[in-house]
Amino acid sequence: MEQRLRKAIDVIKGVKIPDLPKEIMELDMELACKFPNNQKVADIIESNTKLSGEVLRLVNSPVMKLKSPVTSIREAVDRLGYDNLKNLVIAAAIKNMFDKPQVQEIVEHSTDTAFCCAELSEHIADVSRDEAYLLGLFHNGGCLMLATKDPENYLKIFSHMNTHPVSGVHKEFELYDTYHMDVGLLLGQKWKLPIDMLNVILNHHDDAEHSNDKLRAMTSMIKVANIIVNEVSYGSYMTEEAYSYLDRACGDLMIDKDSVNAVRRALVAFA
Repeated sequence: MEQRLRKAIDVIKGVKIPDLPKEIMELDMELACKFPNNQKVADIIESNTKLSGEVLRLVNSPVMKLKSPVTSIREAVDRLGYDNLKNLVIAAAIKNMFDKPQVQEIVEHSTDTAFCCAELSEHIADVSRDEAYLLGLFHNGGCLMLATKDPENYLKIFSHMNTHPVSGVHKEFELYDTYHMDVGLLLGQKWKLPIDMLNVILNHHDDAEHSNDKLRAMTSMIKVANIIVNEVSYGSYMTEEAYSYLDRACGDLMIDKDSVNAVRRALVAFA
């Protein structure tokens, strides 16, 4: 694994892996206190107007399905709790970080996938909507880095992987001598994502069985979400490879066609 990560670093040479924003570092310090101060947490988030605006938008979006709107960051801290809110802060920060025209298609794909993950999390024990959303946003972080490095060619590979989720990854390796999952792991490590998320980022194209039930479910959640987005948002042709990929993932999640169709309808309404 160490050799693969060294290779990934070499491949993206010249493209800096974004640093963890100072607001998140300050948030971590405050949340590490024995008794975090809710107002101080709110002040940290509000110190960045763009970040706090995106956090409020996410809090009040269908991603969270709150029963009543939240009107301030302080109210969001009080109602959501520290862990849930931090997930949304990181999600807002990564979206702002990659607000560039050359990667917009991948950002939009990841945003739709993240929403579908939030919907699918209702079928997974111990995975919150905000946690699922954050994972959906980050799972293709490596694609964002590779597209930044090679914007003219990488989007073609990205589109191919959408319809060929297994063989497309091998084609990616043939051209770049690395996998977007490895590059994504570097980004996730720098942003201090939880170990469960890092494992899913690394293995979300892998067919191997996970012994850990939560990891298997989260990985399958990403797979199902991707296929739904490819079909609904991008009108991608569903290859036999994609259908097989979807069937296996649905089997792992123990969800039926009606559940998948419900997520499809929710995505159409969200988009």
